[in-house]
Amino acid sequence: MALAVCYAGKAPTLTSALTVSTFNLGTANGSWLAGLTLDTGLGAIGPAVVGTAIAALTLIPTIALALRRDHRAGSPGPLARGAAPVHADQA
Repeated sequence: MALAVCYAGKAPTLTSALTVSTFNLGTANGSWLAGLTLDTGLGAIGPAVVGTAIAALTLIPTIALALRRDHRAGSPGPLARGAAPVHADQA
């Protein structure tokens, strides 16, 4: 939610409200879809399968945002990530 508010510009309150509304819509749709799977061959494990699939799908925008942020900021070198420095005589 903080990331969305960062991009909100002059309407942070509207962005916060839309973010919460989207979370609520996602919860309602996920619950509905999970309920539908109870009548399929998956039976009682259907809701768990739906939850796993939705959790996996959330990785797509998360990874895309992370890659975009690294690309925009200029990815720090290995030294900034905690790697040990390599001296010229060791290379």
